[in-house]
Amino acid sequence: MANSARTRRLLAALIASAALLGSSLSSALAVSVVGDGTDDNLTGWQNACVRADGGTDQAIEHCNDNSTSEDEDDVADDGDTDSNDGGSRRQANEPFVVFDPTDSNTLVAGWNDYSMSDLGAGWQGFGYSRNGGETWVRSYVPGYPADTSAEGMASPLYGNHTEAGDPIAAFDNDGNLYVGGISFNRGGAISGHVFVARYDAADVAITGAPDYPADYQFTRIVGVGTPSRNFWGIFQDKPMLEVDRTANPDTEGNVYVCWSRFTGNGQNKIFFSRSTDGGDTYSRPRQLTVHGFSGSVQGCDISIEGDGDLYVTFRTFADGSVPAGNALYFVRSTDGGASFSRPSKVRSITPYEPRDGFRDCGDGPFACASGYVFARVPLEPRSTADQSNAANGVWLVYNEVDPDTITAAATSYRSAGPGRVGRSVVYVVYSTDDGATWSDPVKVDNAGGVGHQFFPDIDALGGSLAVIWQDSRFDACYSLQRPMGNTADATACADDNVVNTFVATSSNGGASWSSVRVSDVGHQPNFEMFGNRDIPFQGDYNWISLVDTNGSTAGGLEAYGVWTDNRDVVVGEDPREAEQDGFDVLQCRVDLGAEAASGSPSSTYNGPLFRSDAPFSGDHCGNGGGLNQNIYGNRVSVP
Repeated sequence: MANSARTRRLLAALIASAALLGSSLSSALAVSVVGDGTDDNLTGWQNACVRADGGTDQAIEHCNDNSTSEDEDDVADDGDTDSNDGGSRRQANEPFVVFDPTDSNTLVAGWNDYSMSDLGAGWQGFGYSRNGGETWVRSYVPGYPADTSAEGMASPLYGNHTEAGDPIAAFDNDGNLYVGGISFNRGGAISGHVFVARYDAADVAITGAPDYPADYQFTRIVGVGTPSRNFWGIFQDKPMLEVDRTANPDTEGNVYVCWSRFTGNGQNKIFFSRSTDGGDTYSRPRQLTVHGFSGSVQGCDISIEGDGDLYVTFRTFADGSVPAGNALYFVRSTDGGASFSRPSKVRSITPYEPRDGFRDCGDGPFACASGYVFARVPLEPRSTADQSNAANGVWLVYNEVDPDTITAAATSYRSAGPGRVGRSVVYVVYSTDDGATWSDPVKVDNAGGVGHQFFPDIDALGGSLAVIWQDSRFDACYSLQRPMGNTADATACADDNVVNTFVATSSNGGASWSSVRVSDVGHQPNFEMFGNRDIPFQGDYNWISLVDTNGSTAGGLEAYGVWTDNRDVVVGEDPREAEQDGFDVLQCRVDLGAEAASGSPSSTYNGPLFRSDAPFSGDHCGNGGGLNQNIYGNRVSVP
C-alpha cells in the first residue's frame, strides 16, 4: 500500500510538471493572477451575511451562525430541524460573477445557497465585493420563505416557492443590475418558474451592509411553470440572461432571457423572452427550437455582437427526437429579439458524459455497478461576443471528448457513449460572418494530453477573450477508464489535488491561447454531500467576467473567474457503510436500531429525520464542516 501511494505521488508530480510546462510554453507571461495572489472565498462563514434593507430574520441569522453540535434537537416548533446547528458552513455551487461596467472594483456574484437547509428551504445567494474581489459580503435575492423585509414579501416568489437557484446576472451600461434564476418547490406543487430581479444603480448605505452595490427594485416572472407534482408538468430550467451594452440605439438596454422548458413527457424546448423597458415587463415567451426540433435540447446561452445582433446558442442530444444528434446549434436575431432565424448547426460533438447506468453515482440507493463515485458533468456550451467592438464575431466554448482518445470501456463505467471512454477537452469555435461559417475547433489548453476539462465559460471585451474551466490534469489517479479522483478499486484518491481551475486568454480572436492555473489549492470533486450524504454534486457551471480597468488603454483588461470548490470540506466516515470508500464527509447520526435495543425506542429521537436511512437518523451536525462546499474566485490580467 505504501509503495502504491508513493507511486501515485510521483506520478502526480510528473503530471503536474508536464501539464504546467505544456500550458505555458507559448507565452508564459501573457496572463497572470493579480491581486493578493491567493484565492478569494466568496461564500465562507467568515464573510458577513446581510439583508438588502439592513434588517434581519431567521434566514440571515442562520447564515451568520457558525455553531454546531452533535446533540439532538431540543427546541420544538421553531421551524428549524436542528436548532443546535447554524447554516454558515453549508454547500454553495453554480456561481455567476459580473463586473459593474461603471466601477471596475465592484463585482456581484450569485450561487445556489444551502444555508437555509434546516429551515426547509434553499435559495439563491447574492454576494458583492467593492475591492475587486479580495473580500466579499454575502446576501440573498429577496423573496425567500423567511424574508420579513417589505421588498421580499412583495416578491412574486415569496410564499409560493421554497427554492431558488440556477443563478444568472448581467449589468447594463448605467450600472443597473439584472439577476435571474429559477424558483420552485421540491415537494407538492413544483411550479418551476424563471424569474428576473432588477436592482437600480445605487450605493445603498444601510446598517450591516455598507456600500450595498445596487438597490433592489422588483422581481418579475418571465416563464411560468405549472403546479404539478413530481416534475410532470411544465418546469422551466437552466436559464441564461444578457443585457445589450452596445451603442446601438435600437437595442441598447434590452434584457434577454433564454431557458429550457421541460415537460413530463420529456419534450423539452428552448424558449426566449425580452424586456425593452428596463425589466419591468417581458414579452410572451417564444419557442426558438422549431422546424424539426421535437425535444432533447438544452444549455442555451446568449451573446450580443457590437452591432446589436443577438445569438442564442444551445446543444442537442442524440436520442432519436432530434435529427441532428449530439450537436451545437444557434439562432440569430438582427432586430433585438423580435424575430429569429431558423436553427443552424455549428457542428456535431461527442459529449463527455460520465455514466454508469446513472449520471450520479455514490452510496446506498445511488450505488452503481462499477462502485465508482462521481458527480454529474453535464455539457453546457457557453457563447460570447464583444459588445464593445462593432466588428462582427461570436465565440462558443464547450467541452467534448477528444476523438483521438476514445477507447473501449473496461467496466460498466463509460464517458464517451455506450461502451466507450475518452478524455474531455475544452474547445472554442468562432464565426466572423454572422454564423454563415464556423472555424475548426481550437483546443484552449491541451495540458499535455492529461486530465479531463469541464464546466467552461467565456467572455469577450476590448478585443480579448477569456475562458475559465476546471481541470483534472494533476489527478494522481487519472485514468480514462475511471472517473476523476477514483482509484482502480473505487476508493478516493489519496491525493486531494484532483481538480484545479484554469483561465486562458486570447488576443487574436481565439486562434491561440495562453493559460494559467488560478486555484492555488486543488480539491476532490466527489465528496458525498448530497442525497442524504450519498452522492456528490458540483453544480453545472462556472463563470468568468471581463472588465476594462482604465478606459480601453493598453493593458487595462482584467478578468474575474469563479468556481465551485470542496477544499474546505471536512472528511469523515459514514456509519451506515461496512467499508469506507474515502468519499464520505463528517456527519453525525444516531443508530436508531441500537437505541431501540438498549431500551430507548427510536420514537424518542428528536433529531432531523427528513433525510434518514433506517436504522440510522439523519445527519444532525450539518454545520460541522462536512457540507462546507464554497465558491472561490480569482482575478487575472488579460493582455
